[in-house]
Amino acid sequence: MTKKMELIIYTILLILALLIPISMCVIGYQNPQELEITVKDKFIKNNNKSGIYLIVDENNNTYQITDLIFKGKFNSTDLYNQMEISKKYKIETTGYRIRILSKYQNINKIYKLEEK
Repeated sequence: MTKKMELIIYTILLILALLIPISMCVIGYQNPQELEITVKDKFIKNNNKSGIYLIVDENNNTYQITDLIFKGKFNSTDLYNQMEISKKYKIETTGYRIRILSKYQNINKIYKLEEK
């Protein structure tokens, strides 16, 4: 393989190494949705240094609650603590569910719905 070809391959690999993490961050800000859910379960999934707040709805869809720096959202713990099991909420989410990467839609705002 020539030096020029090696340089092209290394450049492509470097670009991919930079674009993949950046795109994973940007995905968290895309796809805004408003949904009505009933909380079936909530728990904290612990990884090495911190936990991820997770909410499961009545249809077994899982959502995360994490801070989003560029949205100025720094109240993840508060949102998680406000949500109660068996209660109904209107939620505003961003992001996508990407199973292979264990990525979930992120809950950004919650509104408790009145019970009938």
